[in-house]
Amino acid sequence: MTQESRFSRMDPEVRKANLVQATLTCLKRDGFQGASIRKISAEAGVSVGLISHHYSGKDELVAEAYRTITDQVMSLLRETMAKAPPNPRERLSALFRGSFSAELLDPHLLDAWLVFWGAVKTAPAINRAHEHSYGEYRTIMRSALTDMAKEEGWKHFDADLAAIGLSALLDGLWLESGLNPGTFTPQQGIQICEAWVDGLQAGGRQRYQLKP
Repeated sequence: MTQESRFSRMDPEVRKANLVQATLTCLKRDGFQGASIRKISAEAGVSVGLISHHYSGKDELVAEAYRTITDQVMSLLRETMAKAPPNPRERLSALFRGSFSAELLDPHLLDAWLVFWGAVKTAPAINRAHEHSYGEYRTIMRSALTDMAKEEGWKHFDADLAAIGLSALLDGLWLESGLNPGTFTPQQGIQICEAWVDGLQAGGRQRYQLKP
């Protein structure tokens, strides 16, 4: 039995995982522009036709890889937050710990993310994958921030805007940590995020709290 025959008989999820891994390998080695369906098929050990049967082209396959990596990241963050005490601030603290965990600071993950970010503007399929992933990311932040505002008794608090700001802070820190690991430690990254929430709470008590 040929490798392609074995590939075809695999469980669909295993088959998808193999194609995604081949895609990530090619993206890391050749970049988005240099990667091609032919190179990905060679890496996966299957024909171009088999890949074309499942995906309309490289953009869709790269978008699939983006969604797969995002799902893994979001699962880790949700699991970390689910283990935290059931109050908004502790859930946010758990989010920060997860964001600076060894799994998410893996250099291979950063390499993949840089390629994805660079490809977002090149194709609608990849852009949609990006919008979906960041929408989901901001949703878990917005939920915790909304609950914190309710707990604090804030009125007219814009949780959407706060989630955008917090996600931008985390992205910037995560990127800097990946490119220049000596700039700050993971614990200092967590400390910076905690200070952001401290500042939000201090300002919120003045701006959003109802006056007696």
